[in-house]
Amino acid sequence: MRWRLALVLVGFTALVLLVQNIPLASYLRTVEQERIVASLEGDAYDLAAYSVPALLPLPSTTGLTAEEAQAQALANLRERVAAYSELPKNESSVVVVVDANGVAIASSEGRVGEDYLNRTEIQHALGKLPNPDIPGTLFPAEANDGKRDSATLGEPLVYSAVPTRAGSLILGAVRISYPLSRINDKVNEGLRGLALAALITLLCAAVIAVLVSATITRRIRRLRDAAEQLAEGDLDARAELTGGGGEIEELAQSFNTMADRVQGVVESQRGFAGDASHQLRTPLTALRLRLDRAADLMPDDDPAIDQVDAARDEIDRLQRLIDGLLVLARADNRDQQLVAIDVSQVAADRVEAWQPLADERSVTIQLDAPGMAVALLVPSAVEQIIDNYIDNALEVVPEGSLLLVTVRSEPGGVTLMVDDQGPGLPPEDRERAFDRFWRGTQDGEGSGLGLAVVASLVTAGGGTVWLDRSPLGGLRAAARFRAQAPTTGREGLRGRHS
Repeated sequence: MRWRLALVLVGFTALVLLVQNIPLASYLRTVEQERIVASLEGDAYDLAAYSVPALLPLPSTTGLTAEEAQAQALANLRERVAAYSELPKNESSVVVVVDANGVAIASSEGRVGEDYLNRTEIQHALGKLPNPDIPGTLFPAEANDGKRDSATLGEPLVYSAVPTRAGSLILGAVRISYPLSRINDKVNEGLRGLALAALITLLCAAVIAVLVSATITRRIRRLRDAAEQLAEGDLDARAELTGGGGEIEELAQSFNTMADRVQGVVESQRGFAGDASHQLRTPLTALRLRLDRAADLMPDDDPAIDQVDAARDEIDRLQRLIDGLLVLARADNRDQQLVAIDVSQVAADRVEAWQPLADERSVTIQLDAPGMAVALLVPSAVEQIIDNYIDNALEVVPEGSLLLVTVRSEPGGVTLMVDDQGPGLPPEDRERAFDRFWRGTQDGEGSGLGLAVVASLVTAGGGTVWLDRSPLGGLRAAARFRAQAPTTGREGLRGRHS
């Protein structure tokens, strides 16, 4: 999320720069072109004024004849045109000065004597451009500028052409042209600076976006971590209130309020289950004693003795149900600290403990486990899980069958499996078997809480439980625990006396 948010901020900045700089680049190109044309027009007027003596013979005050003075003025004009084109700011510009007939008398390219009257801008400056709106008339002689393609240059050019006047007399014209590519080069040079500024802005925006997104996502990650801790059963988990206000802090406050209420409800339910179970044990014990006393006082042939025995069986079943509720209430307590337990050692101990009862039913219990398989679980969880699995299996397996307890240490986890040769369960029952108070048959003695206790114990340690069809033909009851790397020897492990 951090990088996505930073990317959004940088993308928005880039979009703003594009929206701003693209019109700005077009505007700069237009402004630069207009600036150059205005400069050309001003220079053209200066040269037009300077070219008057070269186009109009005037009496000389230096003793020269009019023709000699005009020749001297023409030479000065050509020197002036050459000097103009050599200036760095006028590089690539082309200057041509024509007489009233459009013939060049001075040119920066040395094209003196060439006829320029076929150029529209020259015709316009000399007053010889036909007016299409009024047939038989001409446009008046006036300055004009613009852009057109040049067959000589092979590229577009901009120009400014002005008439050379002596009063109302049109003596000639001056045209200064400039390649459009040179204007574009100057504009592009300026745009490169603009692009560099935009790049620096974008980099600064990226740094700021990363810092801002890191600040925002850090607070969101802390809130997410608190939510995950609460979901895993840590009811004391709370979101950090960093201060400074804002929606995230309001969300954290709402989360903490929700967590307080959830903790109160869960603790109230736990307390109610435990208190109710404890309170029920006393009257049930008293009721059982009264029934035992009543049975002792009744003759053996009394027909009501069977009803008393049935009532005592129901009390025993209710007592087992209450005991199961107490165990389940303790198993649901996710606040218990996880400890490292050697599942192989505990499995060996429980198989040894159950073997005498299995022998009475002609059932063989075998253990397949490595020397050590260490997992993280709540204390005494493995014993209760194995006891529930074996107890359930012994209730349904036929005499002479095999019951296999398997422990497997795998990367990232430890798996416990109990396989039997009983009738098994259909898939729909296997999915419901870990529900509280669910029993496969209604005539059994179980409370329907054994597998629910198993599921709570395993889930409290971050593991999973499931039922499946066994390769032995019956049911496979399995659990997978989080692994813990084994320590040297057995220090720090819970085993036989866990």
